[in-house]
Amino acid sequence: MKRTFLFSVAAAALALLTTACTTKRGPRTVDWLAADLPAIDSICGAPRTIATPLGDAVAFDGTCDAFYLGTNPLQGMEELTVEVIFRQDGDAAFEQRFLHMGTVRGERIMVESRVDPDRMWYLDTYIRLDKETDLVLIDPEQRYPTDRWYNLAMVVADGHATSYVNGERQLTGEIPYRPISEGITSVGVRQNKVCWFKGALYRIRITPRALRPDEMLTDYKALNGE
Repeated sequence: MKRTFLFSVAAAALALLTTACTTKRGPRTVDWLAADLPAIDSICGAPRTIATPLGDAVAFDGTCDAFYLGTNPLQGMEELTVEVIFRQDGDAAFEQRFLHMGTVRGERIMVESRVDPDRMWYLDTYIRLDKETDLVLIDPEQRYPTDRWYNLAMVVADGHATSYVNGERQLTGEIPYRPISEGITSVGVRQNKVCWFKGALYRIRITPRALRPDEMLTDYKALNGE
């Protein structure tokens, strides 16, 4: 009886171990603080840390500051939500490109802003899958004051992408999304080193599912002292 019991326990343990080893693990949420980015391959210029009510953020000078990460957090994600907690400087150049995931000219997701001379900015999000398949979500009429913190988000699911600012929907467009598996990540500039970002970043989060607005990050409130 004792030998039979021990054999049963061992068999059950082996079955659990086998299941754990053979179960395919799906993509996990990537949550980066800009002041503690992982897998940094190279640094351009001298991005500097700045103090905030939530800890350090990183300021970029709009000329030569950026990070290059040897990782692509989009791998395996069939649907996703990209969020960036950012602050745009009002004296920046018109085109601001601060998050580029994927390849330089092929498949990629980018989060950008455009800055007007009156110190107002608006959101630009971009997805490219191949030469025939891409989507730009941009509306110059939906503008916001610079020099404040915001949550920028793009939700991609069910053949659509939708952009948000502070949980408020901006635009929606159709795209037959598929996982983007190639490439790396640049933070602070487009990967080919054009359109340098002048402003600050606090946090980047990529979630492997479509978040509702009430699930999105609200760090910007504390950063703004609200």
